[in-house]
Amino acid sequence: MKKIYMIAMLALLSMTMTSCHDWDSPYYVDDIVGSWVSEYGADRYGSYDIMGYDVVRYDFYYNYTGRYTFYSNYGLSYVDFDWETRGNRLYIRYYDGDFESLYFGYDDRGYLILSTDHRFYEYTAYRPYGGYYEPSKALPSKAPADASKAVAVKSVSRAIKARATEAE
Repeated sequence: MKKIYMIAMLALLSMTMTSCHDWDSPYYVDDIVGSWVSEYGADRYGSYDIMGYDVVRYDFYYNYTGRYTFYSNYGLSYVDFDWETRGNRLYIRYYDGDFESLYFGYDDRGYLILSTDHRFYEYTAYRPYGGYYEPSKALPSKAPADASKAVAVKSVSRAIKARATEAE
């Protein structure tokens, strides 16, 4: 009897030790950890490239902290944050007081997709970029080959860039 009790306790202990922070998530924390740079977006009109000063970078660290890097009026800027995942939801608490609740997934190229709606009608795709341990340096920017094809984007949230309308 004592042997069965010890085996049951050992099994319970091993299950507890192997469970992770996001036990209900179809994705592993390791999937999102790293550096991600905005590459393209999509909306009801189709997809478009994100270029120049609209490019942003997310660095997600293993200890559930991170850094959001972007261009501002003062040059290259960043805001640190805490993050967590639950299922296919990503929660980001920026240190400047902002909060975002996003849906995340991955496209067929392995890019991180972030959206404000669960159907991913409007989203921004982020490609993997270098190691997350690298300090924030100049963001990679893609200059449009043809300026007439450049799409102006605006911020829906820090993570989601939307195509700017003609009236703006």
